[in-house]
Amino acid sequence: MYEHVIFASYGNDSIALIKWARDRDLRDVVVAHSDTGWAAPWWGARIDQAEAWVRTLGYATHRIASEGMVHLIRRKNGWPLPRKYQFCTTHLKILPAQVWLDAVDPDKEATCMVGVRRSESRERAQWPEHLEESDKHGGRALWSPLVRMLDEERDALVVEAGFEVLPHRSQECFPCINSNRGDMMRLTAERVEEIATLEESLGSTGKGKPRTMFRPYRHMGAIGIREVWKWAQSERGKYESPPVALGDGVGCDSGMCGEG
Repeated sequence: MYEHVIFASYGNDSIALIKWARDRDLRDVVVAHSDTGWAAPWWGARIDQAEAWVRTLGYATHRIASEGMVHLIRRKNGWPLPRKYQFCTTHLKILPAQVWLDAVDPDKEATCMVGVRRSESRERAQWPEHLEESDKHGGRALWSPLVRMLDEERDALVVEAGFEVLPHRSQECFPCINSNRGDMMRLTAERVEEIATLEESLGSTGKGKPRTMFRPYRHMGAIGIREVWKWAQSERGKYESPPVALGDGVGCDSGMCGEG
């Protein structure tokens, strides 16, 4: 049904990729967005705006549903770990996308496209432009045409498309388990309380540690989203975690995690 499937979060790289594709007159294109159920409150308006623009280009749009982050966390009875075990990506994006792809492209003839660029991070520094068969896309071809593109060229495409260049990554999943201090500072009090309520509902591990979204050892001992938020707003190195009663079993995690 479609020759090209662009997977878009509708951040800067996604907008640039869509503009790049249209400038090259790619046909039979659908732009698919994965709904994680965990976007920043304002991100929905961004998606609506971007999808309306995509349709003016003559491209189709589609939103891929998922069970949602809250349901996933409750089902797993815990939060995904940075780098080490990011089950959120698997269950909220990869698996639902594969199901949808099999429905619209059962013969695996479509080429999937993503806006990955090598300059984004060390982890993506060797990202291939072409893969004949991508496991994450059900064995379909994967094309990443922007891999060599630098920020300046990317930003120019975003502006040409009629969008402002965002000063941060996509907010389709916010906060992300890999969020940094700058990301945390954009959290609203309402979002913090929403996460705090979810943290508290999960209870503690068998070792008595609270099941919090962020690991204390990465945030100067801050335990729970309320304290992590305070850490983010404090001067670097100035945050002081509240005293913890001896014997309550609460402490820093083992360090078996990763990307921040």
